[in-house]
Amino acid sequence: MRRCYILDLPGWALLLKNIAPNALHNSKARYDAPKCDEDTRVEVIDEIMEQIQDPDPPQRLLCMTGAAGSGKSALQQTIAECCAESGILSAAFFLSSTDPTRNNISFIVPTIAYQIGLKNDLFRSSVAAAVKHDPYIFSQSLRSQMDALIVRPFESVRRSQQIGTNTFPYAILIDGLDECNGEPNATSGIIPHQR
Repeated sequence: MRRCYILDLPGWALLLKNIAPNALHNSKARYDAPKCDEDTRVEVIDEIMEQIQDPDPPQRLLCMTGAAGSGKSALQQTIAECCAESGILSAAFFLSSTDPTRNNISFIVPTIAYQIGLKNDLFRSSVAAAVKHDPYIFSQSLRSQMDALIVRPFESVRRSQQIGTNTFPYAILIDGLDECNGEPNATSGIIPHQR
């Protein structure tokens, strides 16, 4: 049986043109990203990781707030690295007001779908098929993008029973929402040329 190569998937190449690689927790553009020094914020990190790893958490969404410069991004970077080491990091997106690929909402959903797709072949194939079916998905609402690029592909994985939902990497981290422009950048979505 021939292994499915990423670039062989119609639609995947178009997805790659609509992501923000600089926003990944391990991006070269974010080299030496701020993170918590060793032996600092240990209790906070442990508490957050405990809640993330809880199979039946009291809430599924954690929201970190604090004053500008209080170290929220450093804490998020540390949590992203802990989740990656634990094998539970599904995706991370670090916004930045100074980077045009990281300061608007247009790249968030495709970038998250890309990262999840790297972790599961069926998910990746489903995302590629969704983009092939509707190449203009990147110009649609965030809700439509979430449905087509994340929710439905995940449902395909769950229905296939190839991997249990309890073993699928599940932590999705988004940092810096206050640095996000409210409106999608009209030029950020790359629309395919129709022949």
